[in-house]
Amino acid sequence: MASKGSVFSQTLHDITNTKLHELEKKRAKFEEQRERIIALTQHEPDATKKLAILARDIKTCFSIPTSAGRVVRGASNDPRLEIDLIHLDRFLSQAKYDPSVSPKLLQQWQHTFLRHLDVQSTKFTYASLYGQLTTEGLAKDRGQGFSTTNEDAEMSDFERVSTGKKLESRRKWEDSVFQTTEVDRSAVTTLLHDVFESTPEDSKHLVKGLQQIREGVEKFEKELAVPDNFNSRSLIWTIKGLVASDLLDDEKRAALRDFMGNPTILNEVADVLNMRMVGLEDWSWGSEVLLEQRRRLNGSFNIYMHEDLLQAVFLQYIGVKWSVFWKRTFADFRRSPSVWKMSRTSIDPLVRKRRDFFLGAVSGGSNVQSGKQRIYDKSHFLSQLRNSETQEAFTDEGDEEADFEKMTSKPRQGRAKQTARKTLGGRGVRGNWASSTFLGRSPQSEDVGFSLMDDEKIDDEDDDNDAGDGPKNPMEAKQNLLHLLSTEVLIKTKLHGEFTCFRSQIDSLYPSLPHSTIENVLKFFGVSAKWLQFFGHFLKAPLRFVDDEGSEPRLRQTGTPASHVLSDVFGETILFCLDFYINQECGGELLWRMHDDFWFWSSDHATCVKAWSTIERFVKIMGLTLNNARTGAVRMSRKSSGVDQTVPLNLGDVLPEGQIRWGMLYLNPESGRFEIDQKMVDEHIDELSRQLKDKTKNIFAWIQAWNSYAATFFTSNFGKPANCFGRQHVDNMLATHERIQRRVFSSSAGIANSETTTSGDSVTEFLRRTIAQRYKVQDIPDGYFYFPTELGGLEVRNPFIGLLQIRDAVQESPSELLNKFEEAEKEAYKAARIRFQDWRDGKIQTMHSGIQDPDFRPQDQHTFFSFEEYINHREELHYGFPNELVKVFGLLLEKPKEEGIESISRGSVLAALAALGKRTGLRGILSNWHSMEPYWKWVAQLYGPEMIEIFDGFGIVDPSLLPMGMVSEFRSGRVDWQE
Repeated sequence: MASKGSVFSQTLHDITNTKLHELEKKRAKFEEQRERIIALTQHEPDATKKLAILARDIKTCFSIPTSAGRVVRGASNDPRLEIDLIHLDRFLSQAKYDPSVSPKLLQQWQHTFLRHLDVQSTKFTYASLYGQLTTEGLAKDRGQGFSTTNEDAEMSDFERVSTGKKLESRRKWEDSVFQTTEVDRSAVTTLLHDVFESTPEDSKHLVKGLQQIREGVEKFEKELAVPDNFNSRSLIWTIKGLVASDLLDDEKRAALRDFMGNPTILNEVADVLNMRMVGLEDWSWGSEVLLEQRRRLNGSFNIYMHEDLLQAVFLQYIGVKWSVFWKRTFADFRRSPSVWKMSRTSIDPLVRKRRDFFLGAVSGGSNVQSGKQRIYDKSHFLSQLRNSETQEAFTDEGDEEADFEKMTSKPRQGRAKQTARKTLGGRGVRGNWASSTFLGRSPQSEDVGFSLMDDEKIDDEDDDNDAGDGPKNPMEAKQNLLHLLSTEVLIKTKLHGEFTCFRSQIDSLYPSLPHSTIENVLKFFGVSAKWLQFFGHFLKAPLRFVDDEGSEPRLRQTGTPASHVLSDVFGETILFCLDFYINQECGGELLWRMHDDFWFWSSDHATCVKAWSTIERFVKIMGLTLNNARTGAVRMSRKSSGVDQTVPLNLGDVLPEGQIRWGMLYLNPESGRFEIDQKMVDEHIDELSRQLKDKTKNIFAWIQAWNSYAATFFTSNFGKPANCFGRQHVDNMLATHERIQRRVFSSSAGIANSETTTSGDSVTEFLRRTIAQRYKVQDIPDGYFYFPTELGGLEVRNPFIGLLQIRDAVQESPSELLNKFEEAEKEAYKAARIRFQDWRDGKIQTMHSGIQDPDFRPQDQHTFFSFEEYINHREELHYGFPNELVKVFGLLLEKPKEEGIESISRGSVLAALAALGKRTGLRGILSNWHSMEPYWKWVAQLYGPEMIEIFDGFGIVDPSLLPMGMVSEFRSGRVDWQE
């Protein structure tokens, strides 16, 4: 939320207070009129007159406009009440003359209008409650909150432990960045030369590709040297990127948003920054840059910089320009002929000719290898760099990996983390990732199958899309990687017998990058002395912590400034060399890297050993270290007795020891599956309880913390469901979420406190009792907690709904897909053998049309080749039969979509939705059922009937009465996690 000292924030506070004051006045006036109306009706014995009084006073009470005593249609916000009043006026005319109008009928009408009063009273109660919750949030936000002595005592032990961790984290960080990391510059240069210039095979192609990189750098630097780089358009995308990052605090982000709406300010800013660009050689940070240490949700502490706004915009622009340049330049390098090795090119030409002869022409299509290459291209190649200047990353708070380091037995070596950088990751594709990315055909796939590939060009369909500006979601890319690895475990243990994998991470990449390594690599790729000097000034920032008043700033000697795009540029440029190094040393195998986190696997154990040795050599020469706690390996084989079980194998002496872990998952070598670490869940349950207890005095902040931690953080770190995980994984997630709620809200171990003596066993029961005790609002319906804030609800996120919507759509047994594949494969072989024999018998004349060498005849031409030879290249070739391996691969990767629920036609829920038609700014629950997301359909259908019964619709309160601007600010602000 914007700083309390800003004009914008103060104005919003004033508007909020005014709205809340007016709300209480309206409520008091309504309740007074309501009580008077009820009293009048109770003292009038005549039923007809009683109804007439009721109709007259309700028109006044609800401010229903009339003309000549008749209701004016469409002049109020309650069309249903208008219609009821119009009908009542006419029916009363009948009752005046018609003695057959029974007292029972008149009593029903009286009940209808008294219900209008009761519903409106209820809406005022909840509007007042909303106002009180907003006031509560404002008071807490301004430091006016209160806590009990008991609660302070309970938190003191936590705070002492947390403070110790915070100080230790800072000490490690300072030990890293304020000391020079010594690197053998000649060894770095030699390594780069060996990788890019001295490869024995096709060295001339590598030299040419390297020269093109260097020429591209020279051309790009000239483009940056032209005047007027900064203008209104470039500032808009620069500022949007900054606002979306975690570099700036809330006040500075609010100021930048104001900049975007003021052309005069943009022009002035552009003039200043263009002058800075012209004087690039003289650029500096100034006298000092302040630092702040903050806690992340996962418990780690990060260092954030507080820098001048114009400085931040200037560096953001330069960083994005270099990021886009390197992404396109290195992508062009990969596409250069005979540069980037492809593992599928190892198929011998004679093998392809034999397959052509025995099988004939097979229509083009994808195969597993080309599909994996497409996934790598789209989601993992230089994932931290930008495809375009306007590309943005998106993530939800809580969408971050859990810190599992303390769950490992190995000590961590190295430094503290620097920032919670919003990594770009792969494209944030919403929907069927496997179908769109993996199974799509490409120009190259036309030549895959049984035809000989004459070139090594990478599958480059939609290369133009790589430069698109669609948003990217880092968490989704990581989840996709887990799905890919799980699928590979299933297939390779089934088809090849065994599987080896390792995972590791550069230890604190940003704080540990040696400046000399950065300079050497950039210089090797042709960056000029002018820009190397600027980058040197950027790296050696004068730093001082905000709480070290009176101390002198110290120059950074190692590492890169926090949360800057330029830091991504340096890291990715160096690690691109590792990607290419692995590619050259391991015969075209892929290093699946997400920034500083990398994974490698193969059915060939020796290939994994080679890859690990290559990584260790690279890291050592570059002056980096690996995080032992995040390093592990596994080798397994499939049990002969059952396809759903594996057995661990000996890793040997080279590969690292330790589990393969991600988030709260670990790869169990005895099951071959990722499983939830329940001990780690227990630790986070305790931490969640502590964080919620810290926020019990602010319901809005409490819910924001709950949504981020319980609904998003836990769910993400359990691994998003996919067919490769199977239905059992979904059931385990559901059971674990149930256990989380019961433990958090149990009176013995949960968050019950002196005010809330019993917490109940669910989030809604805890909130219901807390609100009842604090604000005296009783019998709150469940829907109030889950409905969106735009309708007056609290918008608690329910983690069970999404899982239940996909559970039945997830493949129950992933291995069953492979069993069906093997059956289909045998049938396809039999059919191919019959077809070959028919050709030999002259029944088929055109079997070899369309193949590369129709005149080729093998020595064993009269005997159809063996089944073993037929299946020898399942992953590298397209076979063309239904349910072949490439299709099974795609199905295993598939993330089933939520199965929506149906609503009864002409039912009360649809009618309540339709009544929202005139409301603007709705989100989640909409007036059109078919436009709603499956989650909100479930919420509307499950909780809607009770809400309709209480509120006569889905609108809990009148939005004009609520301080929605303030609530929006609460929602958009970061959670202040208790240290």
